[in-house]
Amino acid sequence: MRISAKGLTAGLGLALAVSLTSGAALAQDTDTPASETAAASLPNAFDGTPRAAPPVAVQETPAAEAPDIARGRETLETVIEDAQDGTLDFSAFSEDVAGRLRPVEGELTAAIQSFGPLETIGYVGRQSGADMFEVRFESILTQWVIGFDADDRIAVLLFREAPAEAAPAPASGN
Repeated sequence: MRISAKGLTAGLGLALAVSLTSGAALAQDTDTPASETAAASLPNAFDGTPRAAPPVAVQETPAAEAPDIARGRETLETVIEDAQDGTLDFSAFSEDVAGRLRPVEGELTAAIQSFGPLETIGYVGRQSGADMFEVRFESILTQWVIGFDADDRIAVLLFREAPAEAAPAPASGN
């Protein structure tokens, strides 16, 4: 099932709203005058043209995966599975993020459900205190950013369709 660009944009817009809750650890220094800067910002890792997700076989989780990467991957997998079931566990999110997600839960879960079954999650790298993963679903290849607060709850969660020029991340099982 292919999703419309409008539906994906709406879902991504909802996820981007969640990113506004990122803490000082994710703040960036910029050349922009203080009057024009946000409290916290992330570099735009999501520039480019999206690409289709060709099918691949699910692979096992690498044994040498670092604990913080494993935590991010496992948490992301749980959030995606919960969204596909239509039941997000808001206790996994910081209070601020949970408060922003509750009003848009239906739209967000519908967008994630439209991607089809989860196939693989591959680590891409760390950016501004958050981890980026490439997540392959049956019908789309996406990129996700997840970050945690001091209480180990999700403080940043963004996703978007992967740009065409993005190199595939090493696959890890879901």
